[in-house]
Amino acid sequence: MSEYTLYAAPNTYAMSAHAILEEVKANYDVKWIEIFTDKPDPKFLSISPHCRSPALMTPNGGIFETGAIAMYLGEKFPEFNLLIKPEDSRRGMFLQWFYYLGTTLQPDVMIQFHPEFYVKNEKNLAEFQKASFIRLNGVFKILDDALQDGPFFFGDELTILDFLLATQTIWKEIFPAGIDQYKNLHRHMKTITERPAVRSILKNHYIN
Repeated sequence: MSEYTLYAAPNTYAMSAHAILEEVKANYDVKWIEIFTDKPDPKFLSISPHCRSPALMTPNGGIFETGAIAMYLGEKFPEFNLLIKPEDSRRGMFLQWFYYLGTTLQPDVMIQFHPEFYVKNEKNLAEFQKASFIRLNGVFKILDDALQDGPFFFGDELTILDFLLATQTIWKEIFPAGIDQYKNLHRHMKTITERPAVRSILKNHYIN
């Protein structure tokens, strides 16, 4: 019997949780679910009240929110060294980028796919999306600078941050002119998606 069950919709933020589970060789299975439905999977909904993917059932109960799942797994599998530990002088920087990815990058990425979640007047959708992309472009430049000593956030040291970022930058839709205009972001995304664990999970997420 699997120790963890990942509730995931394909090609969503579940990719990062899925990739980390694979990276740490967890004993897990995947329950593929449908989102944006009037009849969500009851077990999934009992964990994720907003019906957002991913959610993770663990031996300690259910968890939702991508970042929370990533942090939980990093702590549960310390032998893989996917976290910067509290006693490490780089801990503050680790936390900075952890929250930046979830509270600054992710909202504007979401707007590129679902502006209708935020603006109900269809006439204003394109303008709103364009304004959001201007902000997103600034975020990309900051992240590109942060990765200049890469390939990862902490040089050659892989952390959960790298999964949380690359499973967003893999989406071509958020780079109208192509990700290669940000050389460090591009290198980072390529490095992460070439890892066996990530290649394995992407086969199930319909990424071209």
